[in-house]
Amino acid sequence: MVDTEAANNVPAAVTAHVSVKLPEFWKSDPAMWFAQAESQFALAKITADETKFHHIVAKVDQSVICHITDLVTNPPVTNKYDAVKERLIGRFALSPENRLERLLGMHDLGDLRPTHLLSKMQELSTGLAVDDKLLKMLFIQRLPLSIRPIISCHDGTLAKLAEMADKMVDTMTMQSSAVTTSDKEFVNTVENDLRSEIDFLTAEIRKLKSFGRSRSQSASRTRRFSSTSQAQNEICWYHRKYGTNARQCRQPCSFSSKN
Repeated sequence: MVDTEAANNVPAAVTAHVSVKLPEFWKSDPAMWFAQAESQFALAKITADETKFHHIVAKVDQSVICHITDLVTNPPVTNKYDAVKERLIGRFALSPENRLERLLGMHDLGDLRPTHLLSKMQELSTGLAVDDKLLKMLFIQRLPLSIRPIISCHDGTLAKLAEMADKMVDTMTMQSSAVTTSDKEFVNTVENDLRSEIDFLTAEIRKLKSFGRSRSQSASRTRRFSSTSQAQNEICWYHRKYGTNARQCRQPCSFSSKN
């Protein structure tokens, strides 16, 4: 006989669930977004079609949900999640023609590392009739001119070539940074020297101007003194002594009663 009370005291099994944290919908790569969503569902042990469907509907914003309005308002009885997934990938994924156009139209390396550029190119080439030889040629064409010949001469997988290109670009960046720092130090030194020279010349000019004014003032005083002395020397002793009251005058004398 089963002990009913004992059976009732057995704790119920507890299932731990990992919370589902989906990123914002990736319009540029919806297939990879759904792949990540499915990994989240697997970790959270979510297998029910309707649960996955509602997670997707709850996550996408207005600009995305408008593409599945009919599926949201009137969802199919079965395969709700697959219907939403197929619709959104079909609406946002690039067509093979567009992916090929982007692959061929990609420009220089830009801010990407060579390994990142290769990954992007491989992603665009997926499903296209682009072999490794063509992809290698397109990849090398987008590398800096200074390293293209070296990379072109090496055999090996594209991944190895991209890793080698990474190291070469890093070395170029460090050398450029070192040169830039050296140039800045040189410019600063020249600027400091010029500033010191200008300060010195400015001080010398001030000294010369001050000396010139002093000489001018001294010369003026000398001229006035000489003029006064000369005028006094041309007047006789009587007129210097008594002025207009002098009763005698000794020539030469330039005294005038207007003096």
